[in-house]
Amino acid sequence: ADIRGLYVNGEAGKVPLDAVASVSTKWQPSLIRRVNNQRAISVGCQVMPDFLATSVSAEAEPLLRAFAAELPAGYNLEVRGEAYEAAKSSESIGGAMKISMLLIIFVLIVQYNSVLKPVIVLLSVPLAMIGALLGLYFSGWALGFMPMLGIVSLAGVVINNAIILIDFIEEGVAGGTPLRDAVARAGSARMKPIVLTTLTTVGGLLPLALFGGPMWAGMAYAM
Repeated sequence: ADIRGLYVNGEAGKVPLDAVASVSTKWQPSLIRRVNNQRAISVGCQVMPDFLATSVSAEAEPLLRAFAAELPAGYNLEVRGEAYEAAKSSESIGGAMKISMLLIIFVLIVQYNSVLKPVIVLLSVPLAMIGALLGLYFSGWALGFMPMLGIVSLAGVVINNAIILIDFIEEGVAGGTPLRDAVARAGSARMKPIVLTTLTTVGGLLPLALFGGPMWAGMAYAM
């Protein structure tokens, strides 16, 4: 029905709407979305299979910056989505890693009653990270949330191996073996278990690296 024929209350009684107002039809948004009390329009897309959101966002970021620079005054552009959430998660993991490293250092200092030995144990972590970063580089995966989890897991394995190796060395020194010989014997004794553990880990992660897709492949290559 035509709303022009509607009657509205006036001082002298009911009058037609058409007599007191101009009625026209215009397109308007059915829903006004606001973010931080400001009108906002969301534009989204889905990433094709075998592509990472972080890689796509990195390529699109220069174009988005150029587009944002041309916006009129009062308009701004903010990037959200999977890449944004992954960055926030990485920051959270970074904070958790700092706390965990402090706790590990504290426990090692209490266990060994020394500062030098925990430092020796922790020096094995950067060496492991070099291998993890090289694995991500040559496999083409970005350092996202799941690869960060893989690096954290790898650091735990490396620290565990370093602690056991130092225990072997201390046992040899306590038994009267010279330090240099104790280090050589501990390395020789621990070499086979570490190699076997590494090979079994690689065998278990190989299917994830080859067929895990964007969700698991990065973590597998990092470990």
